[in-house]
Formats: sequence, C-alpha cells, structure tokens
Amino acid sequence: MKKLLSLCMYVCMSSFGIWAQPNDCNEAVSACSTPSFPIAPPNPATNTVDFGVGWVSNPTSNPQGVNSGCLLSGETSSTFLTINVVTSGTLQWSMIGLNTFGNPSNTGCFDWIMWPNVNNNGCAGINGNTLPPVACNWNGTCNGNTGMASPANYPPGASSSSYQPPLNVTAGQSFILCLSNYSSVQQNVNLNFFGTASVVCGVSAIDQTICSGNSANVTISTPGYVNPTFNWLITTGVSNPTGGSNVTVTPTVTTTYSVVVTQVSPPLQDTATFTITVVNPPAPNAGPDQTVCLGTPISLSGSISAGNTASWQAIVPTGMTPAATATFSPNSSSLTPVVTVNQPGTYKFVLKEISTTCGIITDTVVVTVSQLALTASATNPVCYGSSDGTIAITSAGATQYSFNNGVSWQASDTQGGFAAGTYTVCAKNTLGCQKCITATLTNPPAVTIAISNDTVICQNGTATIWASATGGSTYSYHWDHSPALVAVTQVNPTVNGYYPVQAESNLGCWSNKDSIYVTLNPVLSAVMSPDVSTCPGYMDSVMVVASGGIGAPYTITWSGGQVDLGAMSTQKDNPHQTTTYTVTIHDACETTPVTLTGVINVYPLPVPQIGVDQNPKCEPAVFNLVNQTDPMMVQNTLWRISNGDEFIDVNSVTSSVMMHGDYDVQLIVTSPEGCIDSVTWTDYLTVMQTPVADFKWSPNPVTMFNTEVLFSEYSLYADSYEWSFPGAKPSSSTNADQKVLYPDGETGTYYVTLIAKSYLGCTDTVTKQVVVLPEVLLYAPNAFTPDGDEFNQSWRIYIEGIDEYDFELQVYNRWGEIVWESHDSEASWDGTYNGVPVPQGSYTWVIRTREVISDKKYVWNGTVTIVR
Repeated sequence: MKKLLSLCMYVCMSSFGIWAQPNDCNEAVSACSTPSFPIAPPNPATNTVDFGVGWVSNPTSNPQGVNSGCLLSGETSSTFLTINVVTSGTLQWSMIGLNTFGNPSNTGCFDWIMWPNVNNNGCAGINGNTLPPVACNWNGTCNGNTGMASPANYPPGASSSSYQPPLNVTAGQSFILCLSNYSSVQQNVNLNFFGTASVVCGVSAIDQTICSGNSANVTISTPGYVNPTFNWLITTGVSNPTGGSNVTVTPTVTTTYSVVVTQVSPPLQDTATFTITVVNPPAPNAGPDQTVCLGTPISLSGSISAGNTASWQAIVPTGMTPAATATFSPNSSSLTPVVTVNQPGTYKFVLKEISTTCGIITDTVVVTVSQLALTASATNPVCYGSSDGTIAITSAGATQYSFNNGVSWQASDTQGGFAAGTYTVCAKNTLGCQKCITATLTNPPAVTIAISNDTVICQNGTATIWASATGGSTYSYHWDHSPALVAVTQVNPTVNGYYPVQAESNLGCWSNKDSIYVTLNPVLSAVMSPDVSTCPGYMDSVMVVASGGIGAPYTITWSGGQVDLGAMSTQKDNPHQTTTYTVTIHDACETTPVTLTGVINVYPLPVPQIGVDQNPKCEPAVFNLVNQTDPMMVQNTLWRISNGDEFIDVNSVTSSVMMHGDYDVQLIVTSPEGCIDSVTWTDYLTVMQTPVADFKWSPNPVTMFNTEVLFSEYSLYADSYEWSFPGAKPSSSTNADQKVLYPDGETGTYYVTLIAKSYLGCTDTVTKQVVVLPEVLLYAPNAFTPDGDEFNQSWRIYIEGIDEYDFELQVYNRWGEIVWESHDSEASWDGTYNGVPVPQGSYTWVIRTREVISDKKYVWNGTVTIVR
C-alpha cells in the first residue's frame, strides 16, 4: 500500500545554480532535463498537507479524461517545479526512478499535478483553490516512472496508466508542476523533456522578431529568485538597463542581449540570453496612376512581399447623387482586381500589405474618371404614328455622334426620320470617352373615330349609321359603300354585312378604320316535338318551340283554339282516338308565319283473362292459374290473390297453400305500349275444409282380463269412416262406432287407424296406440334348498302388473334382522348373508309396491323355509 509521502529533490547542481528542496509552490524551481538526481522521504519539519481531495485545484476527476484523478488528500511536502516554454510544440516529459547501478528500478509511486502559470500568478490561484489543473496523474502501476508522453515515446516498461497525453504549448507559456513521492522511496531519478517544445531552466527571456523602427517588450523570467537585480550587458536601444519586467528594447539591427540576474540571499546568479531579430518593412506597389473614361473598367495591378497578404481600399469622390461607388471583382483581396465605378471624378485605391511582424504598409494609386456633358433636343412627328421627327445632340468637345446607341457614328449632330419613341444617342471625344443619353419623341394626339353601335333590323328594313372623330380640327369621312364624305348615312341591306369608315383630319392625319355591322333578323322558324303515343284517356301533349324573326314573344295559335304568347307552347289532351293538331306562329314584325302539325296516337287496351286447373279444392289447397289474355297485348303482368300471394311478369302461377275459404283473384296486364287494364274475379277460388279425424275407446286403460273395447269416432267435418283394428275382432269397420275384442289374458300393444272423409272426398287419418296392460299377479315359493346341488339353489318371487320402479323386497330372520333385500322384482336370493350361508329354518319376507295402472299401493308378506 502507498504511503502519503512526497517527492523531494534535495540538492541538484545545474548550469543555473543550486537546486534546493522546493517544498512550497512559491519556492518552485525551473525544471529541465536533469539526469540522476536523488530523492528522499519528506522532512517531517515540512510535512504539511498541501491539498484536500476534490478541490478546484486538485479535482477527483482527470482534466484530460484519461487515467485516474489527481493527488490524494494528505499528500505532503510535494516538490514544486516550473516549466518555462521557449519554443512552441508538444510538451512531453518523463521521470524514471534509478537503482544503485543507475538503471531503471521499476519501483516506486510518483504522482503529479500541473497548472498554468499565467503572469506568474499560478501559486496564488493554487493556494486560493481557484486554479484548475491542465493535467495530472495518480500513478496507476507504481512501476517507478511517470510523465506526459505519447505512446510512441513511452520509456521501456512504461504503463499507459502512469502517463498523460502530451500538451500543445506555445513559446512564452509557463506551468507549475507538483511531484509527489507517494511511496517514500529513496533513489535517484531522471527528469527528461523530449517533446517538440523547448523548455529552459533558470532565468530566461523569449526571442522576438520586430519590424525595423518598432520596439520589443522584454520580461526576464526568474523562477525561484527572491528580489533579484538585473544588469543588461548590452544596452543598445534598452530603455531600462537595470530592469527585468516590461523593458522596452528598440534595436536598429538584429541584436543578442545578455542580462545578469543576481539574488543576494541565498546567493544566486544566472544570465539570460535572448535575440531580438530586426526585419525590414515590406514595400507594397499599387501601380501607376491612370485616367479612364466613365464606364471603362479600371484594372489594378499591385505587388507585395512573399508570404504576406493584402487588400485594397477605395477612396471615392464625395458630394454626388447618387453617391459614388467602387466595386471590386472578384474581390478587394485580389492583387489584380477589376474595379467598376458609377460616377466621374478622382478615385484613390490604397493597397494595404499585412505583415505579421511589421503590421500594415500601404501604397496608393490615383485614377481619374472622365465623362462628357451631353444634351439632346427632339422635334415630334406631325401625325400620330408618322416618322418625320428629328433629334439634335449638343456636347462640348464631342467630335462624333451616334443616334442608335453607338452602333454607328457620324460627324453631324442632327438627324431626322424618327417616329415617336425613346432613342439612345451618344457623343464621344478624341480621347474615346463617350456618353449616351436618351431622347424621347412623342406622338401628337391620334385622330380617333367613334361609330354608331352595330345594329339589327328586320328584313327589308332601313338602318341609320354614323361616325365622329377627335384629334384634329375638321374631318372628312370615307365610307367604303358610298363616295359621300358625310358623317351620317342610311343602308338597306339584304344580307348581314360590315360598313367600314375612316376619318381624315385637316392636317392629312388619318384615323384607324372601323366598321359597323348591320344584322338582319333571321327568318321565322319553329320545331314541333315528335308525334307521341298514349293509352286511351291518358293525358299527353305535343309542343312547339319558335325562333328567328324579331324574337319572342311570338303569337302561337293551335287548331283547337288555344293561343299562347312566348317562344314555346304545349297542346295537352287525353284523346280516346288518334288526333292531329295544327299550330300557326307569328312574330311582331313582317316575317312570314310558320305552320306545323303534331299527332297524338292512341294505343288499344289489353283484356285480362285467366284459367284455373281445378276449383273448388280441399284444404290445404294449391291452385295453378294461367294467363289467357291475348299474348300480343301482354308485356307485363301482376297477379294478386286475396291470401296475400303476388306474382310479377309470369303467365302461369302456383298459389301458396290455402285453407278453407273463398279467395279473390286479380290480374293486371300492361301492354307492350304501356297501357294497363285489370280484372278482379271475386270468390274465384274455393277451398273446402278438410276433416279432422279423431276417436276414443272404453275402457281405458284396457287390462288383460277385460279386453272388449268400444271405439267411438270424434272427427270433425267428416261424413264417412274407415276403421282398421289389427289383432282384434272384427279387424275393420265403416261404422261411426265399433266394438272389438282383443285376446283375453294377454298383454300387448295394438295400433288402431281411423280415416275420416268429407262429401268432396277430403280425408284425414289418425292412428293411435292401444296398450293391453297386465293385472297384479304374485307367486312366492315357500321353500328352497341351497345345498350346492343343481336343483332349487335360489329363491325369487314372480309378479306382474306393478310399477317396476316402485318395488321393495326384504327377508328377515327370527330376530327381525334383514338378511336380504332387493328393489329388482326379478332378483334371486342364494340363502346367504354377507356371503355366509344363513342357518336352516324359516324366514319372513315383505313386499311393498304399487299397481302400474292406478298407482294403488300393495304390501304382501309370507315365509320361506331354507332346507339344507
């Protein structure tokens, strides 16, 4: 088990002085690669607890998310080191315990934790428990080594649980490392830094690069020193030769400086050496000044030093509307952009070269953008739509002119032959600068013509048409149908047609041609509905629809005297014979009237007739009916019988079963033309009532010694009878009542049948079962010999005429004990009781039962003797 002891490095001589045991953060010393220095158990005098577990500065979880947490609570007298980074890269290091031969010992537990040390304020944050660590490791395997390294750089025998991933660091960063000798071992260790980042031990300062003419700010790092003094051995450009913090250094050339750092007590001294590299500033070139015409793209061409970046800034002229703009293509970061501007004037384009060392250096190119002044005047065309307008261009300094947007050029500043419209005219000077503006010619008011509306007249009528014009002073009207130049004229057309007209003003300007359409009303016409057909006395109609002429309403007169006004009329009638109807139609004009005829045809009616297979019938009766109507007059049929039967579209029907009564029959026949007629035959079908056969007999029940029986009929609606008496005498009869005799002294079951008949021959049959029952008879033997021979081995009684389900037989000995009993009248007693033969002697028996016919109760008793 680990002991809570700390790593302490007692004395280590290095190039920067004496390394004493740094038991406190404020006593931290610089760390660098140091071979084979001894460690020992902590000094009890300084054995104070440095951290509590779970603090901000000592968390329980690893800040890198790898391996275990940081230091345990109670780890004391830890060793504090500072790591000062002088070149950027990955920070990697290891600490390996050594045995007495200087080889890795592979034993010992070394825990550690590391914080950032920004502006040398790390100890304050650690002591105040406000500074979280950047890395830590609680030695997982205690194999004598730990550190921060990538797996490829693990020392031999290293465990991943003892090493944290490398850190990416930059020059000037500082870290505080706390090492703990958890197992309190006494051995030498190697501390080795091997990442791409460089660290320095002792006092130091960072190398810097500045631009010529600029200054560097230098701070000497003095880890472990208390109240040190500083002496600059080279003072060229140094603002404070005895200063150690924020000293301004302004060399004119690259200079290496040495600063001696001294501590009085205990005495320490070291020298910090660093270099300030001075580089010349870049010289960007924005190119030569230019003069261009407005509208011509400006091509810039700049150059800068390799490795630097640059951008352009445009300074545009002010006080213009719209405001002057400059647009870079592809963008302002290109060294050779093309710039488009929208206003004339002087533009400055500043090329800014950006150096990481020297900042921003600029150069400016001036571009003058020239533009001509240009005006144009226009003379409008004389007539609307004519091409006799002129345009004159005025432009000082111009030598050539274009009236078609620069397509062609001429020396004259005036040109004619223009119609109304907007034209782009241009002027240019000898420098090639040109400017274009628009000139607009407008039409004078057009000569427009208004005409009378299209009109409709009756045949042989007269139409008055007219025209009027605007856009001039006086007008002449040119009609295509007449040479007269008048505004109003009359026409008498015989067919539909257009009458074109055009107006001409006093200036010779013409209007567009327009036309008046004169329409003749159509001839009067009418359409009669098709002839119709109907059944006699049924309402039907013919209809006429009129059109043409002057239009509705029309006067419509029927031959029967009916007169209607409108476009349509209907003649309704319910004729009993075919009738023709005539109609005459007039309009309100001179149009010739129209006469039409229509016919209502009348169909013949069918005459329903039927037949039946037999009538009347006995119940239950089924009748077969047939349609005997003329087949040529039958399209559909509907049968109705007053028992509720209905049949559709059949010529032969079979009724449902009918019982006693009279029934009506109706047949409705629809002809192929749809004419319907019906006939109802009252009480057409008759169903006679069927007899109900029944009989009784006496005596009832019949017993085996009283077998003479009288049978009496109790039938309904019967007139004659037929009896059948199998097994009796006589065996048949036609009497209403008949006496017969069954065999005496015998039981049995006999079936008697009676057929009852009506006068129409309707019959009904009934068959009943006559049972001859036995009378009560008992025989009980008085002795038996159960001696094992083949004779008389058991005793039973013989009985008839009783209810077999209500029978009890009990046998008692002389003491009144039951020795045998049974509920089965046919059971036998073998003379034993519980399987043991009873003694020879006399035994009493008792029988209790009921008569099967009358349920009369019987009790018999007697004795039986057992002889052995």
